[in-house]
Amino acid sequence: MALVSISGELDMYVEQGLRDALAAGARLDSGTVVVDLSGVSFMDSTVCGILVAEAKKHRRKGADLVLVSNNRSARVLEVAGIDRVIRVYPTLHAAFQEVLGGVVT
Repeated sequence: MALVSISGELDMYVEQGLRDALAAGARLDSGTVVVDLSGVSFMDSTVCGILVAEAKKHRRKGADLVLVSNNRSARVLEVAGIDRVIRVYPTLHAAFQEVLGGVVT
């Protein structure tokens, strides 16, 4: 499992940095990349598209991408329907527990 933590405002101006961070997590070949969006204060449609594309890319490789969001970004993910395409957890603990099969205490 790899963890990518992202914070701040996510829009088209940080697109390349976001793609680079997600690619770095994927290069670890860990099977699952957990993207922590808990520190995100704003997220636009560009970022939503990147997350969906990355999740699809992971699935084609037999891997998984999951999101953690417990703030405003959770509402954006819900409105955009991303929570129906990518698993979204309210906390890192919940994500780790699911990904690691209940090993986290």
